[in-house]
Amino acid sequence: MNSLKEKIDRLPTHPGVYMFKDRKGSILYVGKAGDLRHRVSSYFQKQEAKDAKTMAMLEKVADIETIVTDTEKEALILEDHLVKEHHPRYNIKLRDDKRYPCLRLTVEEDFPTLQIVRRIKKDGSLYFGPYPSATSLKETLKLIRKLFPIRTCHQLKFSHRTRPCINYEMDRCLAPCSGKIDAGSYKKMVEGVRMFLEGKNKDLIEELRKQMEKEAGELHFERAAKIRDQIEAIEYILERQRIVSTDFVDQDVIGTHSQDHTLVLYSLFIRGGKLLGGKGFSFPFSGIPEEELLSSFLYQYYREGRFIPQQILIPKSIPEQEFMEQWLTEMSGRRVRILVPEKGEKKRLIDMARENAEKFIALNADLKRSKEELLLSLKEKLCLSRIPNRIEAFDISNLQGKEAVGSMVTFDHGEPLKEGYRHYRIKSIEGVDDYGMMYEVLLRRYQRALEERNLPDLILLDGGRGQLNVAQEVLRELQINGVDLLSLAKERGEEKVLSTRFERKGERIYHPQFKEPFLLGKNSPILHFLDRIRDEAHRFALTYHKKLRKKERMRSELSQIRGIGSERQRELLRYFGSLERVKEASLEELVKVPKMNLSVARRVYEFFHPSVSEGKRS
Repeated sequence: MNSLKEKIDRLPTHPGVYMFKDRKGSILYVGKAGDLRHRVSSYFQKQEAKDAKTMAMLEKVADIETIVTDTEKEALILEDHLVKEHHPRYNIKLRDDKRYPCLRLTVEEDFPTLQIVRRIKKDGSLYFGPYPSATSLKETLKLIRKLFPIRTCHQLKFSHRTRPCINYEMDRCLAPCSGKIDAGSYKKMVEGVRMFLEGKNKDLIEELRKQMEKEAGELHFERAAKIRDQIEAIEYILERQRIVSTDFVDQDVIGTHSQDHTLVLYSLFIRGGKLLGGKGFSFPFSGIPEEELLSSFLYQYYREGRFIPQQILIPKSIPEQEFMEQWLTEMSGRRVRILVPEKGEKKRLIDMARENAEKFIALNADLKRSKEELLLSLKEKLCLSRIPNRIEAFDISNLQGKEAVGSMVTFDHGEPLKEGYRHYRIKSIEGVDDYGMMYEVLLRRYQRALEERNLPDLILLDGGRGQLNVAQEVLRELQINGVDLLSLAKERGEEKVLSTRFERKGERIYHPQFKEPFLLGKNSPILHFLDRIRDEAHRFALTYHKKLRKKERMRSELSQIRGIGSERQRELLRYFGSLERVKEASLEELVKVPKMNLSVARRVYEFFHPSVSEGKRS
């Protein structure tokens, strides 16, 4: 420890990254600091005041390595790179593949529109959200379009439209595409949309009242009546909304709670003073100071193109808080403040977030117990050799043997593990041969799994006894033992009947050691769980199959045009995003595509606009 203390005393006082290593030289933890010596020494001071988890981590530290950087920003980027490369045991990693949707108002365009997006970009647009509930987002969008007849068509279609669509006839759009409204009047309406989304409803109502009085004074009674209906709808919404903050600014409020070696951070989303919802994140509590974990969480959470609010309320100060504010401001394009409230309304919001963190950890504990009980019941009811904590499920999708694909989905302790999902393009089988395709997919998967020593507890197949025999053959060939096999199939001739509720009948579960299949009741939790896994494998396979079919259809249509080879096909689809947009593109837009020239662009344009080439010939 003395040599370690001497090393700490000699550390630089510059910004940089520090790495705690154990006796074997493995990296335990990577951290960043504005002053390396001050930060590292803080770990080893007043050790009697530290908890058991922190002391256990510090006892493993045998060496400290540092890398000096010119700025704190460089230290932040370097820390992120080293964590991704080395996966240190004590660093937290935010596993959140779900980005809540936001609304994008394209104010940079002459005639803005609203779009649902999941990633925030610096493109001049305004973003509102996030909306934790897809239902609440759809209701918001539906209401906005009812109150404000904003256009719904995408930019390319809008720029090429010559006559209004049906939305104009239904009073749901003002038809800027056909010159029915000028840009100034349209943007005045868009300003109302903006005020509504920013929660400035009282200001919006006052502005609408002025417009209504003006229209009535000019004897435009029908227009005045429409504005009156808008006002009444907005006032009704105001009565139903729950106001939790009188600041009426966009805030994320983060509360923390630790229990049973787990740290939970819960973020409440408050927009314009209204609570939209929240989300919890749990991490193993490793002994790293909570303020450092909170700092790491903020960086990982907001770097992914998420909505950054004006204020972020946190329960305690974090290292380099001023720098984190600067980084968030740079990312957002507007001033962002990190606040640590000690009293008043903001402290009440922190307490609310903490209470949600407590409920989140309690709910997770209940769910974990119920999943453990379900997996144990699955083992016992279906005579498995072990508890199926890791399940890999397979499905095949093809259309008469064409564009055949296989899918594998992974469930870990009862929940989908997205990083364990895999797609397989069938390479060795031609024509309709589901057994042959399943054999290829399983062989490829478990040859790799043997190399990686990453075998599941249970393999679940979509199908009957035939698919089960194929899987047995693969496992025998690869000399894999100790992995359970099941296949799940419906009774032959079964058809789904359209109704308000789909019922599964004749579900049969085949086991290699039993001649007759298991039959579980339609309300069996085990059957519902296996159905869920099988359906997820089917969805994953079908999505990939449709994607390949769509690509093939697009390429086959483009390949009919002289001069359009695979490289130009790829560039066209990359530039426009879809075949439909290629068809709608003007000659001027086609020429701008990489690898294109005027003569080839003209061929593409005339191929999709035959009336143009016929007009030239006549």
